[in-house]
Amino acid sequence: MGEFTVKIYRVVSAMTNRINPGFLAEFKVAKSKLLIAFSLLSIFLFPSLSQAQPDQRIRKLLNQPESRKAIYAIHFCDPETGRTIFAHNKDMPLIPASNMKLITTSTAFDSLGQNFVFKTVFALQKSNLVILAGGDPLLGDPVYAAEKNRDIFFIFEQILDQLRKRNISTIPGDLIIDDFLFDDERFHPAWPIEQANRWYAAQVSALNFNDNCLDITMTAAVQQGNPGKFSILPETAYVKIVNQSKTIKTGANTTWAARPVNSNSITIKGAIRNQHTFNVTIERPSAFFGHILAEYLLKNGIAINGKLIIKEVRNSQALQDQQLDIIYVHQTPLKDVLTRANRDSLNLAAECLFKTVGAWQVRSGQFVQDDSQTPAQPQRGSWETGRAAVSEFLKKLNVESGQYVIDDGSGLSHDNRLSPRCITSVLVQMFNNPHFDIFRGSLATPVAGTLKKNSRFSESTYRDRIHAKSGYVKSAWALSGYCRKSNGDWLAFSVIANKGSISQTRAIDQIVREMMK
Repeated sequence: MGEFTVKIYRVVSAMTNRINPGFLAEFKVAKSKLLIAFSLLSIFLFPSLSQAQPDQRIRKLLNQPESRKAIYAIHFCDPETGRTIFAHNKDMPLIPASNMKLITTSTAFDSLGQNFVFKTVFALQKSNLVILAGGDPLLGDPVYAAEKNRDIFFIFEQILDQLRKRNISTIPGDLIIDDFLFDDERFHPAWPIEQANRWYAAQVSALNFNDNCLDITMTAAVQQGNPGKFSILPETAYVKIVNQSKTIKTGANTTWAARPVNSNSITIKGAIRNQHTFNVTIERPSAFFGHILAEYLLKNGIAINGKLIIKEVRNSQALQDQQLDIIYVHQTPLKDVLTRANRDSLNLAAECLFKTVGAWQVRSGQFVQDDSQTPAQPQRGSWETGRAAVSEFLKKLNVESGQYVIDDGSGLSHDNRLSPRCITSVLVQMFNNPHFDIFRGSLATPVAGTLKKNSRFSESTYRDRIHAKSGYVKSAWALSGYCRKSNGDWLAFSVIANKGSISQTRAIDQIVREMMK
């Protein structure tokens, strides 16, 4: 861009490290005196038809050849009291995959409170335009934008509108981004480096856009063997693209994008036959956001004459001492971030939650409650401070330290370990939270999220009877949440399987089905 020079500085400061009653009633189903009497009678006269039967059926499943090759840990309990209903290796910590998100989202919900909002502040500072990043993972998120009936550029539209209302046609100075709410370790050291270009391993920043990915749409050329045609969203000069794709007339699409570490030079490779879209992660999301904002404003008649600078603006002095004239504050409710993390298993949402609880926790174990328009001064959000915050939450629930190892917030790291009883302890805590309906609403069901996407529990009989979080990373499968038995009783549960030579998803689902009978 001729009018806008990108020159990025990251100035490190020395002060671093400084129930809805109606819904609850649905779960707490009252039993008639006749049903209680019959249940007690069946326990004494027909024990094999009561508690023993699910136990036997599940253990039979675990003895199937495909299941014996895996290690299973299981816990079903009463969500009101935590009383065990069925258990198998319940205290054994295993790789939880994306079930780690249940721990992260519960920590955020319990610690930050149901009214917490992610705030991204835009302000004028003399001749500069300043962005104070608040860790919001859903800026430009396409799924969230569609649910809100707006496009991914909504936030840029709001800034443009506010500048026009002030009759501002030029930003004489710089575009300054303060993304220091989080540290600058954007890619977790335990994540597979060979997966760094995949959307689920996108870099984590206090300022994000479009899930920190570039969407590439390919179409075939007229002549076989010629490079395919491509378009990108967002359209930006922030990246350099080399097109090495080839058009084919028969066969499957195999196009993909390669991006070297620490680079935004992207090479499109593979064969293209039919139009299709894929994505690739980008390097340094904060600069990505800033560059697209500058391009958007320029396209609409407002130029930024200076540079893009990433430096700390928030410091020990009050924000008003920084002479900031706030023009727009974008807010995203915590509950919406919980939903993208749990229902849809968006790793970026979980990792931003993880670093956010790390940022707002103070050393006493209490959490900063921010009700002002602009955030107070937190400590730096990092994977280290996130681990401390989550551990503090589990300690409060009296979960023994040997039942968990916390490494990241999404479960992508193979270094995480959770026991089923650790997970159900958290689920019980959430069930008894006065605002449990918000947390329950963040989970996947047979008609929404990952359960629907993978056609799990798709029979009509399960439609309103399971709210859960699925999980998978290499050699680890998990499903945890709440399920309702045929008699109306709800259970909190966690089923984790590690190792094994084939997918354990079918066996896990069957175990849950047996308990729902």
